[in-house]
Amino acid sequence: MPNKRLYYLDMAKGVGIFLVILGHIEYLDPDIKRWIASFHMPLFFVAGGVLAYVKEASPSSLGEQWIRRAKGILVPYVSFSVIMLTMRTFEYFVQPERITGRELIKEFVESLTGYGLYTLWFLPAYFLSGLLFSLLCRSLRGKRYGQLRLGFYIFLLSGFGLLMASVLHVTEYPVTEGTFGWYAVMDILIVFLRALIVQPFFWLGHLYGKISSGAEKKSMLCLSGLLFLGMGIFLSGQLPVMDLHYLILSPLHYGAAACSCAGLLNLLRAAPVSRAVSYLGRNSLIIMCTHTGMFVLYYVSLGMFFVRKLIPMTDLVLYISIAAAACVAELPIIWIFNRYFKYLLGRT
Repeated sequence: MPNKRLYYLDMAKGVGIFLVILGHIEYLDPDIKRWIASFHMPLFFVAGGVLAYVKEASPSSLGEQWIRRAKGILVPYVSFSVIMLTMRTFEYFVQPERITGRELIKEFVESLTGYGLYTLWFLPAYFLSGLLFSLLCRSLRGKRYGQLRLGFYIFLLSGFGLLMASVLHVTEYPVTEGTFGWYAVMDILIVFLRALIVQPFFWLGHLYGKISSGAEKKSMLCLSGLLFLGMGIFLSGQLPVMDLHYLILSPLHYGAAACSCAGLLNLLRAAPVSRAVSYLGRNSLIIMCTHTGMFVLYYVSLGMFFVRKLIPMTDLVLYISIAAAACVAELPIIWIFNRYFKYLLGRT
């Protein structure tokens, strides 16, 4: 596969992180939010599947690859968890009316188990699901009907995950009271269920990488991209909002996500490379971890609502402007982490 396709993946993650920010704006139109939620997080797992296909030709061993991945995913998880817990502990002592001692202890439990605070849930889920997918790929590589068998096993695992999530009523977990030990057990179970349930997205990305490795006309990419995107929009409109964080999804959500992700990837493959969008994609991990947990989106939203009083604009223009302004506000944060705190990101 040509290396330039990696630019399209950078752009896909850039678009994805923009949609993550846009989807976190509270008053966004429900229909738009439903469509964004139907594929913005699956897009990162699909991109991971494409990368898994690309790296199959890598001379490094599976162990070496995943030691690097652990540094690049789990180290940031620990770093940003410590930062957020420090902020929450400070808040507990300075503004005790905003967080109780029980809530603070529960957040420590969530961080230690990998359940994750805010958007940090994504990092352990991405690491574990990617590791499981790599092991499955390695075990079936070179075997007859390997891709089909891989898909069969993947959907068995995800089906089991969905069944267990339903049996355990995990969608009710955030509002259920229990002991801290019970929280810890449920947190760990949910972490592993996330890893199972997102497996089809990795497989879809792996399959996409395999069937799209050849050159294609840009006109066909645009046409198919628009067609798939339209199908994704239609399907998402027939379904409730999907939320991988709380494991709120049904089997039909996989189809909606597959269509929207394939459509977006095709369009980006046909589009000229955007350095700005690629930059957001390469630094999507930092943005993912800071835009809510460090209140970037909150303060940008306050500022933009003030701007709206001076410059009239529609709700949709306002919300897109807030997401764009939040991306701009993230630039100095990205620079600071990349320049002075690389070790917090698992980089040397």
